[in-house]
Amino acid sequence: MATRRQILTTLGATTMAASLPQSALAAANKTGTVIPKRTLGRTGHMVTPLALGGQGALQWTPPNTDPADIIVRAVELGVNYLDTSNVYGDSQLHYGEAFRRMNLIPGKSSYDAALREKLFLATKTTRRLARSADASYGQTAVDDLKRSLTQIFGDGKGDFPEDARLDSIQMHAVTAFEQVDQLYLGMEARGGKMPDQIGAFAALLDYRDGTDYTGLNPQNRRWVRHVGVTSHLSSPVLMKMLRLDEGNDLDTLLVALNVADKQYLPHQTNVLPLAVARGMGVIAMKVFADGVFFGKPSRWTRTPDDIITTVGKPGGLNYHDMIRYTVSLPGVSCAIIGIGHIDRKEPSKDQLVANLAAAVDAPMTEAEREQLEKQAAAMYGATTNYFQEPAKGLMQPTDVKLAKVGERFVVSWNAGYAGAKPIRTWQIRAGGKTLLTIPFRPQLTMAPLTAYLTAAEAAAGNIEVLASETE
Repeated sequence: MATRRQILTTLGATTMAASLPQSALAAANKTGTVIPKRTLGRTGHMVTPLALGGQGALQWTPPNTDPADIIVRAVELGVNYLDTSNVYGDSQLHYGEAFRRMNLIPGKSSYDAALREKLFLATKTTRRLARSADASYGQTAVDDLKRSLTQIFGDGKGDFPEDARLDSIQMHAVTAFEQVDQLYLGMEARGGKMPDQIGAFAALLDYRDGTDYTGLNPQNRRWVRHVGVTSHLSSPVLMKMLRLDEGNDLDTLLVALNVADKQYLPHQTNVLPLAVARGMGVIAMKVFADGVFFGKPSRWTRTPDDIITTVGKPGGLNYHDMIRYTVSLPGVSCAIIGIGHIDRKEPSKDQLVANLAAAVDAPMTEAEREQLEKQAAAMYGATTNYFQEPAKGLMQPTDVKLAKVGERFVVSWNAGYAGAKPIRTWQIRAGGKTLLTIPFRPQLTMAPLTAYLTAAEAAAGNIEVLASETE
């Protein structure tokens, strides 16, 4: 594996290259053999550990900044996971301009199909429905899919090339159990009579598979390769979203994961192991807590003045360590980071160069991550992840039941949620004694976890199941 020094040397060698397509592609080819890649779950796509975020200057553009050039710069450095969204202002339009510069518009004589295949382009929709019984509902998830295609590959007004496609569209910012229920509307009816209201999930699968179960893809288009889900806020909500996915159709999870995660209701001890067990590709976000680690107020970014344009910030937690922390978490494929500033003449001031060098540095050990967590807690307290649910500690399993099935006794339970420490074992107890200790396994579906007891064990008294943070 390449060292950080080798990466910096290679990236620095490309900084004088012009930003036009020919030099960009040459630089991408030069760096592509150096930067290590990871598998993005069952998508099978190989991605660089640093991904380009669709916000930062791509949404809130500071003066004298060319946002499309940030995208070109990322590609020329070898970054190949590209993030955007329908709710990120002009972000998708900036991708359109960058893709024109790099000859990535299908149907053009100059189209570079080889480069396009190396990239993983992901957008998002916050629309929960694809068809509503309410005529005033407005834009749907299918409308957002078409909007992404026209803004990135077409004229921005509705037209786009026949061969245009997205690598992923993600159901974005899912924060409530009711939203999960909306997204799944019509999933069970696929292949039969569809309801008046259809959730985004069923329709997006039609556009992934070229089917028309929903009646919303009559031309059997295949405009997207994968469907995913995102959330900053709630592991419990995300875990329900994943557990309801009986067909394993959710290929990716985009979730907030940073050094302060364990001071809240942690994603890394809850939804992360579930996603990994289900074979999903995991993309981390909010590595710098949306700039709060660098002094930005604990609120959503509002204007270009909120954008961080320096490489790190004196007096704060080291940016390099924070990136290494997140990309070292088991199961994380890559981390998206919004970019506020690039500098082709001075690599030391180029956020893309600095972030990429950190992302490919030697992974942090668990002990190193724990030490950095302590530093973050001492420096910031629980004041950074304003977008995440507050800490609740270890929440024990619920709905514990004992039933006789044939000649055997089955104890079942719903998993509960981990605190700052991961759950290591499930302990089945009765009468003050531990009957069984089972290594932790996540609850993959809505069906409860189960274990078998002997008749003598089942007769030992009231059965309880405890989640333990020790082996």
